[in-house]
Amino acid sequence: IGAEGAARLAGALATNTTLTKLYLWGNNIGAEGAARLAEALATNTTLTELNLGSNNIGAEGAARLAEAL
Repeated sequence: IGAEGAARLAGALATNTTLTKLYLWGNNIGAEGAARLAEALATNTTLTELNLGSNNIGAEGAARLAEAL
């Protein structure tokens, strides 16, 4: 889905009230996409499990996600 798809998904996650698990293994999200997801996760209280394995998020993307959580 790449960074663009992750950004669109982040828009939905920001207002999500039902989804609790999301598996995005191997979607080439990258650091930019991880940063967009992190922004959404900062306000999302419903999602309890997120799998971003094999997405090349790097240290920058991981740091952004850690800050959000």
